[in-house]
Amino acid sequence: MTSYEDYRPASVRELAELGPDEPRGWSPLAVSLIATLVLLLGLGGAMFGIYVANKNAVGPPGPGETVPQAFPTATATPTATATPTATATPTPPPADSFLLPDLAGLDFQAARAKVRELKLGWLLVFEGTENDPTVRATEPAATATVSKGITIKIFVKGSAPLATVPDVKGLDCPQAADLIVDHGLYPQYPSGRSGVVLTQTPTASDPQTLHWNDQVELACGQAP
Repeated sequence: MTSYEDYRPASVRELAELGPDEPRGWSPLAVSLIATLVLLLGLGGAMFGIYVANKNAVGPPGPGETVPQAFPTATATPTATATPTATATPTPPPADSFLLPDLAGLDFQAARAKVRELKLGWLLVFEGTENDPTVRATEPAATATVSKGITIKIFVKGSAPLATVPDVKGLDCPQAADLIVDHGLYPQYPSGRSGVVLTQTPTASDPQTLHWNDQVELACGQAP
């Protein structure tokens, strides 16, 4: 009959009393302790692995942590293609146009003769009070592009001198007008421009009272 002694683990002393050739076995307590130790080591390794995995996982930064910034990818800037600039073709001046010569410094009568030669109109503007017949400037200015028929203003430094009144009585009214203008005066037609000059005021024999740019009255009509 089996007794309790058959299952009682051997004591240390009893184990020591065993001979070298006698087999010794693990006690149930030792096996339990070893198993527990292995289990604890496995559990600790598993927990360490989970910690490392969570540490490397990308997530929101914790307090005091900074998120590494990704470097922006350089984008190639397209090279601008130069657009050829259209060259404006200058508009050619009219066929009858030309550059106005510089008349400054000339005597105003010489400047007027030059303007008439170029088939231009003129208007004398006397600016001063002294007897200075010198041209100061023109309008348009010198070297401006002008065309035949336009009027040029001639600015004279001094005052208008006395003019000589020609005798135009009996001439055709248009012919008389041209002669009046040649002498620096302007014709006025109280009775029209057709026919011949019947009378003029003032006459050529009257004392000189008119200055350049003054007017002469021409009474034109049919000769009796």
